[in-house]
Order: sequence, then structure tokens, then C-alpha cells
Amino acid sequence: MQCDCQTKVAEKMAEHVKAKLPEGFKDFDAKLKGYGFAMAGNRLMSPFMISYQGETWVPKKNGDGFKRQKVDTFITANFCPFCGKAAKLDSDQEAA
Repeated sequence: MQCDCQTKVAEKMAEHVKAKLPEGFKDFDAKLKGYGFAMAGNRLMSPFMISYQGETWVPKKNGDGFKRQKVDTFITANFCPFCGKAAKLDSDQEAA
């Protein structure tokens, strides 16, 4: 992402959750899920990714019945879900 929403939202969520915890809590550790790593040219990005998971029955290779197969992939967001900025770098930013 080209924005810092991931950091800002994670910090705000941590504040919100901590305020509801009982006094004296310790070892708080939480993360904002849904972000992954991708390459854009020669730069590393952290786009928002929506998981897509399921399962189906497919024919066995030997033709004797079916077996269960998992479907596990993701959709990468083109825009930040929080501020709407484009997720991909502009070509002039990529060269910098």
C-alpha cells in the first residue's frame, strides 16, 4: 500500500481493545490480519489480501471415485480499504 493505514488502524484497534481489557492485563499481542507481501518491480509492497478458501470433490487420477481437494487462494485489493489510495506504485515512484 502507498499509505500508512495499516499502521494507523492497527494502533487504533490496539487502543480500542486495550481500553476494554481488565486492569492489570499483560503481554498484549495482536496483529491486523489480511496483509501480505508482493513485489512491484524491484520494490516490496504489503497489499491488503482477502483470503478465499473452500473445498471440492475431484475425480481420482486412477478413475476410482473422488477425493476432497482444498481451494486456497487470495484476492489482492487494488485500493486501500480504509483511505482509498491506489495499492500499486506509480511507475515514477517505482523507479525511485
